[in-house]
Amino acid sequence: MKQRSQWILLLATSMVSFMSTIDAGIVNIAVPQISRDLSVPMNEAEWVVSVYLVLICVLLIFFGKLSDQIGRIRLFQTGTIIFILGSLGCGLSTTLPLLMAARVLQALGASMTMATNFAIITQIFPPARHGTALGVNSAFVQLGSIAGPGLGGLILAAFSWHYIFFINVPIGIIAFLFGHHIFPKQPNEKHQVVIDWPGYLTYAAATISFFIAIYWGQAIGFTKPQILGLFVLTLVLVWLFIRIENHVDEPLLNLNIFKNAGFTIGVLTAMMVFACSYFNNMIMPFYLQETLHYSSAIAGIILMAVPIINIFSAPVGGIISDRIGAEKVSLIALVLFLIPELIFVTVKPAWSIIWLIVGLGMFGLANGTFQNNPMIMGNAGKEFQGIAGSIAALARNFGMSIGLSLATSLLYFGISLKGGRHITAYPTAHPEWFVSGMHFAYLWALGIIVIALVLIVTLVRRQSTKQNS
Repeated sequence: MKQRSQWILLLATSMVSFMSTIDAGIVNIAVPQISRDLSVPMNEAEWVVSVYLVLICVLLIFFGKLSDQIGRIRLFQTGTIIFILGSLGCGLSTTLPLLMAARVLQALGASMTMATNFAIITQIFPPARHGTALGVNSAFVQLGSIAGPGLGGLILAAFSWHYIFFINVPIGIIAFLFGHHIFPKQPNEKHQVVIDWPGYLTYAAATISFFIAIYWGQAIGFTKPQILGLFVLTLVLVWLFIRIENHVDEPLLNLNIFKNAGFTIGVLTAMMVFACSYFNNMIMPFYLQETLHYSSAIAGIILMAVPIINIFSAPVGGIISDRIGAEKVSLIALVLFLIPELIFVTVKPAWSIIWLIVGLGMFGLANGTFQNNPMIMGNAGKEFQGIAGSIAALARNFGMSIGLSLATSLLYFGISLKGGRHITAYPTAHPEWFVSGMHFAYLWALGIIVIALVLIVTLVRRQSTKQNS
């Protein structure tokens, strides 16, 4: 494929990646308006957010396996059309059941594109440019995961919540048409599709059980017997899933892929980094607006330091990874992550706002530089590219969910420790309690980054030992 066509296709796949990722978070800010307009309780309106994220996680592995059998490009383009139709349906919805049905359709399309975009990029670009291409795509994905609340706020300031979904339609059509004209044409061959249904249903049940425990636990507390029971059920189902996969001829997920240390560490560290990024999404808006008393507009501008720098650092990180390896670039990024996390752990209202802006900017630099996607795809065999891409997307979505839950739970637990009683809202009379809770939560985020750093250091040392022997 000509170089110009490669970059046009990268732009097309990245546009779809941006839309499908941003829709996991952009709806959060519209929930109050959806609740009012559709005359439903807030907790029911929040299902619009939850159903999208849960369904994507349930479907990703399935479509990753399917793409390896019927073709990734065909599945990606089909997913783009379904996502566009789902977005149009969401925008036209006038009742919660209609909105939920359209959101399910949107999640179906998004999971098809998420499961295949990384594999398509590695298929189109030569190995020497995988890091650069995946770095550009990563910039769009990370921008989508970070910029959702800000972009949603801008749309809601001028239009109704319906336009949060309508905006996807023209962008999706443009991306589809680009792909239709430039993607390599696949022959219409009949493929024998083999799906490990017992394995898939067990995996789906484990995923749903995990998310119910996460969402319900946030509402009633994670130490309740029913929540602990759900986590135990999840572990039992995961054990059963592994057992099934090791005893079927055509497993949904060939567990041999995890024998590659580079692949496994890439997946784990991706989950950790995306979890930590959601600490900022959850905690920083409260700190800026409630503690420092900045307006929502000024707070939004300050928070844009992360995605703005991320846009530039991700492609640069990809280019460098093509030269020195994704593992070494990721190691550098994780060291950089320590600086903003240390700032967030110690920052106080009396400090100059410049310190917070520097911390957010450094977070954006580290987040973009972190190149786990080339690490994951490069350590998966050619026959595993579809499933590897879906696992990479799954790690991202699980990381976002875990990060959101952890940030919320740790923040209010830290506030409660300082206040000496159970607190689940901003302590307006005692802003210092919030600062203490914020420091407590970010201390955990720092610990997560340290664990990820140790894993990458171990991997780099192991690779160096192999090269020298």
